[in-house]
Amino acid sequence: MFRKAMFVGGVMISVLAMGVSTAEADTSYVIWQELDYAQYDSKDDFAGVCDEEQDGNGVYAEYKQKGGTKLTIHDSNGSKVGCGNAKIPDVTSFRVCEDDAGDDSCTLWRIVR
Repeated sequence: MFRKAMFVGGVMISVLAMGVSTAEADTSYVIWQELDYAQYDSKDDFAGVCDEEQDGNGVYAEYKQKGGTKLTIHDSNGSKVGCGNAKIPDVTSFRVCEDDAGDDSCTLWRIVR
């Protein structure tokens, strides 16, 4: 009985370890600010930002690249159908911001691995 419990426990640990390793292989990242969001796919270098709130505030995303360059993408049509996107290689982090009254509200930087 004890050996069976050890075997089942070992299998459970192996399954959990495999789950962790596959999560690290993800290439797609999303960050939300309420209903607005920005995304990045490191496999395709796809960057996008979507304004999903009908509040009159513009939404944009900032992307930092290796070497320190910072690029900005806007969702230029507001909350209408369609999002802003671009191909940006070598992104190391990104965030989504809302152009609201006063200082813009931005999320923390999302690290891309």
